[in-house]
Amino acid sequence: MAVIWGAIIILCFLNRDKFSVDGIVKITPEKTLLAILVMMVFFALKSVSVFIYFGFIFAASGIIFPLFIAIPVNLIGTVVMVTIPFYIGRFLGSDMVSYIFEKYPRAEHLHERRKQNDFMLTLLFRLTGAMPSDLLGFYMGASGSKFGSYLIASVLGFTVSSVTFPLMGDKIRDPKSPQFLISFCIEASVVICTSGGLIIRHIIKNRQERKALEQQNAGSGETVDSENSKEDL
Repeated sequence: MAVIWGAIIILCFLNRDKFSVDGIVKITPEKTLLAILVMMVFFALKSVSVFIYFGFIFAASGIIFPLFIAIPVNLIGTVVMVTIPFYIGRFLGSDMVSYIFEKYPRAEHLHERRKQNDFMLTLLFRLTGAMPSDLLGFYMGASGSKFGSYLIASVLGFTVSSVTFPLMGDKIRDPKSPQFLISFCIEASVVICTSGGLIIRHIIKNRQERKALEQQNAGSGETVDSENSKEDL
């Protein structure tokens, strides 16, 4: 399994220049059904490679298909994209967790948070893109997360992008058009607002923890002083 995975990653790396919006559009056949199948292959490749940006695939859908087809294709592709790494992680288990901790030391800090709420952790990472999509899937699968909550959170997290990117792709040759600009602003706003909210929450939580620690230390100091006073008496 590891050999196959490694071979796919090497293949994606060597052909990474082809995984652009133009590259995807050129490779995709004109017939709708075949085009959808090819897009699913791209989503599957993305699921195991950090060298492919999911936004390129989403945007390419907007160029290849009408919007009413592009959005469902992106949502179905999202299911493919997040499911494969989850089950690879589940299969590899603790070895995959160790690999992720080594590659992304910050993930160790998230290990405890994951136990509190898998759904919210997955949703926030999907919205902010703070961790590569495939690595998050590997980690959640390897750490024993429930697939149902992980899948729903992942699809919800990618829903905005699955709409905004094909809208931008549809007007990629006219980036000053209202459709492109509005879609871009919505996508950027989601990332900025979610990231900003997390930063603010982190700051507030740190302050609360410091305050609680100071109160605890102050209480300990008062206890010691009280005991010393009793000894003097």
